[in-house]
Amino acid sequence: MGSSWNHLYRHQRLETPQNQWFLAVTGEHLDGHDFISPELYSKGCVGIVGNRVCNNWDKGFVHVEGNDNVNSINSLINMACYARNKMLNVVLVGVTGSVEKSTRKRMIALSLENLGIDVFESYGNWNNRIGVALSLIGIDMNVDIAVLEMGMSGKREILELARMAKPQIRVVLNVGASHLECLTSLEEVAMAKGEIFRDAKSGDVCILNGDDPLVTSLPVPHGVRKVLFGQQMGCDVRLVAAENTDGGLGVRVVLEKGKEM
Repeated sequence: MGSSWNHLYRHQRLETPQNQWFLAVTGEHLDGHDFISPELYSKGCVGIVGNRVCNNWDKGFVHVEGNDNVNSINSLINMACYARNKMLNVVLVGVTGSVEKSTRKRMIALSLENLGIDVFESYGNWNNRIGVALSLIGIDMNVDIAVLEMGMSGKREILELARMAKPQIRVVLNVGASHLECLTSLEEVAMAKGEIFRDAKSGDVCILNGDDPLVTSLPVPHGVRKVLFGQQMGCDVRLVAAENTDGGLGVRVVLEKGKEM
């Protein structure tokens, strides 16, 4: 196709970077196919992935057969699953929670980078099925660890994202009221967030906020390693002090056996 699939962008009202492919997705209010015109050439677009193009389009075109949105998104997810299955040496971290997902994802990535680890992190708050799929497609196969954010509105959404990304490390940060427009109680929100653990395999790591009773009550599969973090006694990684150092935030933690780092 002449251009890297590592830089596949969905339609937006910003200029696309040079030599990129344009993924046309049909939404509830906007249809990405309506933005296809020769004007995209000057914005760096070299090809379209979608159901149709305009009559005078003469650049690349990957035709997705079917009826607009359903098949466009399904094709994107299939590409993401294919990309994930090729990542034999990449450890993937999936992070979910009602609040602070993007901040914690960034903190995880920075901490790993400070250890000299080559890290990929998902862009901004790309945490729905399109964002996670694009993130998976964009992961460089040479990185050591990829950190992805996973969001939801209702039941089974986190489960779909987890099955797409297959993280070896699965993190639930917290449970809050931000999803009660679609769910009836905090307990339902917790179970929906806990879907990230459902398909965890033996040897995977499930990390839970030990200060949130709704999180600690979530079940994890047999054979996984369960790790609690927080300030409560009994947490495997317990925060006992925090102080500013060199204009930043220095954190001292105590591990399960009292070992400091």
